[in-house]
Amino acid sequence: MKQDGSYRAQQTLLHTLRVEEAENAHRRSLERDAINAQDRIQEAAAGNRYEIERDWRQAHIGIHVKAIQERMDRQLEESPFSYSQEEFYELVYEATRGGTVPALLIAPFYRDDLSGQENDEGPHSFRVSIRQSWLQSEWSTDLVCLDGALKRPLHKTDMDILVLQRALQSLPVVLVHGGVQSNHRVWPSLYAWNIVDSPELRSVHVSFPPLSLPASGPSNQDHAAHRLAFEDELGGSTAITAGLIAEWFHLVRHGRMPRLHTMLPANMGAERRVIAAGLATSFEVALERHRIDVVSARVGQAMMYLEAGLRDHAENAALLALTAADTASRGSFPASIGTLRQLSSTLVSLGRTDEANRARLILESAARNNVLRNLGWRNR
Repeated sequence: MKQDGSYRAQQTLLHTLRVEEAENAHRRSLERDAINAQDRIQEAAAGNRYEIERDWRQAHIGIHVKAIQERMDRQLEESPFSYSQEEFYELVYEATRGGTVPALLIAPFYRDDLSGQENDEGPHSFRVSIRQSWLQSEWSTDLVCLDGALKRPLHKTDMDILVLQRALQSLPVVLVHGGVQSNHRVWPSLYAWNIVDSPELRSVHVSFPPLSLPASGPSNQDHAAHRLAFEDELGGSTAITAGLIAEWFHLVRHGRMPRLHTMLPANMGAERRVIAAGLATSFEVALERHRIDVVSARVGQAMMYLEAGLRDHAENAALLALTAADTASRGSFPASIGTLRQLSSTLVSLGRTDEANRARLILESAARNNVLRNLGWRNR
């Protein structure tokens, strides 16, 4: 402010400065308001964009969830079992104690003279006879029967089996299924997987010979009797075959000696021999998996071949067992007393007296060493 000049000039200058300051303040206010307005516009745009993106994400998630639900509903509707794959696995896992015993699944037989709905709704043939034949067998504890786990026939056959394999993963399973052709011919099948931990034997498929259904006769009572006899025969065949596969599992997985051939009725001599011959080869797999020792494997084979009437094979296996027992008796892991007794008895049955005497000497030495060991004395 000027110090000279009139008071009026000073007041005029002050007024001019106040006007300029007011204008500058107003301009700054406008600029600030403009900036705030721009910020609010940007915030609103960002908010709208977020809401749009949120709505889009929610819509996308909704579509994805709906697609998953529709796929699950479709899988459940088309699935041969009435559970989700996870639930089905958990049920079978628990029932088989973590896969330590194979599961036995029985699927209703498919009839090609009925519609899909009629097949699904039933009545389902042969389930009763197959289940009862298994439960009444002496080897029924070798598999865990889960009849009712499958709600319909496997009309998609191979694809249905793939669905079952995918759902049950590494669990051991024996599946009985089949079809009825033109209401006259029955095609039973048995499919098993994860029985033996081997790429070559991971799955086993047994196709039974086709069976002709009894023809209708003049007497309903006679026809019913023939039909029951037919179903009993079908159930018995499937029970024996499933039991044979279970023997492979228990020998290869747990080292348990086969026993099925000894449980069959006395009038099934031919079946006993066939089963014994088939079980003899299972010892090779068990030996390869280190489930049993070489002496037990060869003695088991000799006994199986002898039961089957294959004396040459039995003799060869028994001599291999004797050589292995002699070698083991001089090592740190001699053969068990029970195995040596079986070897001696088998050699006697084969008429190999000298070899049987050698086996008895090994047995006596093993028994003496056991006594010394139990007394705490060193074997010299």
